[in-house]
Amino acid sequence: MLALVMTVCLQAEPNRCREERIDFNGPPMACLVQGSPIIAEWGSDHPEWTIKSWKCGRLGS
Repeated sequence: MLALVMTVCLQAEPNRCREERIDFNGPPMACLVQGSPIIAEWGSDHPEWTIKSWKCGRLGS
């Protein structure tokens, strides 16, 4: 199984960052193609955080 792995930083404290993971069911290419709208939705739901980067990775790694 795959996960969308994001590095997010708190807008009020840009040096305070963490990793967020969203489970993704599907092949790796679908994760890359479908990842952007999923991440955009996460960003809309968490306006206090800024998404610095993201990638597709294996769940648990």
